[in-house]
Amino acid sequence: MAKLSIIRFLFFIIVFSAQQTLAETINLVAEVFPPQTNRDGTGQQFDVARAIFEPLGYTVKVNVYPYRRVIHLLENKQADIAIGIAKVDNKKLLFSKQPHDSDNIVAIFPKDSKINWQGVSTLLGKRLLFIAGLSEGLSLDLDLSAHQVSEVNTRVQALKKLLIGRDDILIDCECGFFLDEVSSYRSQFLTKHIGFFKIYAAFANNEQGLKLKRIWQRDYPNFIKTDAAREIYQKWGLMREYAIIQKVLAQKVLTKKVLTQ
Repeated sequence: MAKLSIIRFLFFIIVFSAQQTLAETINLVAEVFPPQTNRDGTGQQFDVARAIFEPLGYTVKVNVYPYRRVIHLLENKQADIAIGIAKVDNKKLLFSKQPHDSDNIVAIFPKDSKINWQGVSTLLGKRLLFIAGLSEGLSLDLDLSAHQVSEVNTRVQALKKLLIGRDDILIDCECGFFLDEVSSYRSQFLTKHIGFFKIYAAFANNEQGLKLKRIWQRDYPNFIKTDAAREIYQKWGLMREYAIIQKVLAQKVLTKKVLTQ
């Protein structure tokens, strides 16, 4: 009888430990965007997420997918957190208040095209191309109903479409133009700066997502000011990006102080 009780007790411990491990695992997803988010689960943004959650007892499980797939998984609560997300009006997601990254928005078009660039107004009447899932986040308050807009899954597909004249201009974040996957096409295109956008962490719209969002919003603003955060950016050669996010966050703090005076 005593032996049976011991077996039952050990079984309970095993089951309880498994449940605890499962409960403490965060499913984090992102688009591949080296060196911030690499295909193998390494990268600056993944390191920051681990630095915030792992000291609290969580295990951060990372998977990378195309951007549209990332959003789909989060909307359907098949992931807990996504990083590198453009903030849009999507009631299926919860967004962090603070951006965790920022980048320039650029217009990209072939050098041999007949486009006479005269600033953002040049976009009017053009066939605009976006990476799938990014059109709303990068649209710069354009009335896209006045444009012919299409989407593709990869940047290589986008550049090929531009080269054969299927579309006129790709709207993308600047760092996307410097990914290794498009290196063989880069010399054939011009880029023009047209704006600036902020990148956020997004969370599943459920109890778990809300809890993780609260942790992120509590701990991220403090962590990003630490030497540990600086070392992560330095490790990945992203000190320019580190300076930008510090400036963006400082501006938000200054604005809040002014509004409360």
